[in-house]
Amino acid sequence: MVLYRRANRQYVAMSRKDVWRFLGTQSRVYLGFTMASGYPHVTPIWFVVAGEKVYMRAQDYKVKVGLAAKGKACVVIDDGDKYRELRGVVMWGRSRIVSERKLVGSVAELFEAKYSERQWKAEEMPEEWVKERAKEKRAYIEFIPEKIDSWDNGKLAL
Repeated sequence: MVLYRRANRQYVAMSRKDVWRFLGTQSRVYLGFTMASGYPHVTPIWFVVAGEKVYMRAQDYKVKVGLAAKGKACVVIDDGDKYRELRGVVMWGRSRIVSERKLVGSVAELFEAKYSERQWKAEEMPEEWVKERAKEKRAYIEFIPEKIDSWDNGKLAL
């Protein structure tokens, strides 16, 4: 069971429905893991949502992929500029590398639908860079939240 709560007592939490609707409007999250050194490894990354799970993709050699396989992660997303516009979500949970072909295919389709216009185009990139990218393999990270803190300053009563 996922625990939904407000980030701290000065904030108004988003409802479960609002949390997932908010994530659906965004294009990038910050994905964090603890490295063996004890230092955090945090990186911005594109994502998609399916069934209240967050999926991310990266090249299989990236540090985040190795850390995701260890099983614990944090995902953070926020937006807004002025105080009354600030809203966000911090999620702690379990991560894993997706290996099921059917799920990989479904998640890949979600990425294509969401990011096809933002993805790099071969004709816009240096030829050697494109050749190197063609050799890389994708890995998909599944994140299943266990605890979700949120805030939405637009919900503060006047």
